Amino acid sequence: MSFLKFADSKLKSFKNSLNSFKLDLNEDFSKLEVLKTEDFITESVSGGRLDISILAANKFLNSNKKLEWFFNTPVEIEAKTDGVKVTAIKIADDGDLSDWIIAYKGHILYTEEFNYNSDGNIKKYSIGSSQFKIVLDHFKSLGKTSIPVGTELQLEYLMRKPTLSSNYERPHGIVLIGYSKSTYTAEFGILKTKNSGMKTEKRDFYAKELKLNVPLKIFDGVLSSKEEFERGILAKDLKIAFNKFKEFFDFSDYADTYNRLSSVLLGIPSVFGGKEEGVVLKFSDGKILKIQQDYQLDQAKRAEIKNKWKESDESLENQYWKNVKGSAYEIFYKIDKQKSLSNMLSQMSSLLKRYELNYKHSKKNESIIKDDIELNVKTLITKSLKGNNGSLVLGKFRVLTKAHFNLIKLATREFDKVLVCLVSSKDTKETEDLRFRMLEVALKRFGNKVQIVKSSNGNLLRIISNSDFNINAVYAGSDRVSDYEKQLKNVLGMKVKELVRTDEDISATKVIANINNEKYFKQNTPKEIHFLYSDILKAYS
Repeated sequence: MSFLKFADSKLKSFKNSLNSFKLDLNEDFSKLEVLKTEDFITESVSGGRLDISILAANKFLNSNKKLEWFFNTPVEIEAKTDGVKVTAIKIADDGDLSDWIIAYKGHILYTEEFNYNSDGNIKKYSIGSSQFKIVLDHFKSLGKTSIPVGTELQLEYLMRKPTLSSNYERPHGIVLIGYSKSTYTAEFGILKTKNSGMKTEKRDFYAKELKLNVPLKIFDGVLSSKEEFERGILAKDLKIAFNKFKEFFDFSDYADTYNRLSSVLLGIPSVFGGKEEGVVLKFSDGKILKIQQDYQLDQAKRAEIKNKWKESDESLENQYWKNVKGSAYEIFYKIDKQKSLSNMLSQMSSLLKRYELNYKHSKKNESIIKDDIELNVKTLITKSLKGNNGSLVLGKFRVLTKAHFNLIKLATREFDKVLVCLVSSKDTKETEDLRFRMLEVALKRFGNKVQIVKSSNGNLLRIISNSDFNINAVYAGSDRVSDYEKQLKNVLGMKVKELVRTDEDISATKVIANINNEKYFKQNTPKEIHFLYSDILKAYS
């Protein structure tokens, strides 16, 4: 598609979206001013990690007044790379790799775990976890740095990955996005940080010392006219592109100019070869927006990229992952579980390097297959660590019975930690606070060995993934075992523990049916909640 056709189609779409808002041309501009930086950029903590989410420009610029602000507010524009987020926190100042803890999605990366794959194979073939060795080797080569201890770096790593849309000609670049002052905990191979928010003031200085890339700076100025735009251009490629098409720009028509500007910005080549994911726009009033390539939000395109590494026959793909899981268990059982985590990972890597595959994948070579196996073995190892054996008990707990209480007590004896999840559906939402209170007071005696959380449904995968600690087992009544096993069939190292109800186990349904009988209530509920009887009576009468 030519640039003009592309821009015209974008313009039509954008004008339609403007019309759908039925704009009042006399809209009060002060309404825009109350928006704060946090309306544009979200810094959320997920599993102890800083997750950055930036508001898309096309979702925000839905009125003439906002477009007027966009074109008349000083702005810095930089390239937005397409990689995975990696955290590196400096914990010492000895001048070697031990100065740093480096993690992906909170999982700490160890050099010992990737020795099964050669550097050449990693750079040429890998689409998986062994590519992180390149990051570790980079930090290992740095020696002493002046970066303060307690600094957390937010990195974008341009690895090959089936879930990434951009196809860089020169992958494995490491880009410093920002940094923060942070405290941390590192336990069972998991890094959790508490930071002060992402900063960029010293980013260029830090990047130079750490020999890292920073996002390419494209523009710094105001977008209000051709003259102002040309004055703010920093990147050579942007200057070339704008000179080629500037006769088509009419800066008095904001909607048209926005679409043409977006096309030019998204067409700038990446310094790593190919195209970037998009651009980030940082305005002088603190607001931040992003403009992304269309394919970043195109589910069909993303599925096409994923399918490049999948068997065309679904049954063959499922069998492949069964084989991978079998290989992972085979290697895991040979590892000495009395060793430290790093030693176990080193042992895993040695076993994997010598491991002879007896199956194939039509789209993956041996190097890639071993990456898949490694990730599974590492998961099994970390789940097996002493002190990392948690369990899940979930239910509506309409009334906390002695049977419930004794189950949780049993779980605290069998496991290091217990996650008790209170599930609230539409019919139990009104009593949620009361039911949570019952759990709080009754389970207080177990201290930090028991954690209570809430969920709006019984989706086990979501509950487990949001847990603060590792879950190795889920308790289930006989009627739920089959459903739980189906939900958890692809979760490594997970067990469903069946509970067989005895004649002495009085259900919450029976307690509620006899709720007017205080003696019956007290006989079948833990004494810790007896003081709540009047509230429970009122809720269920």
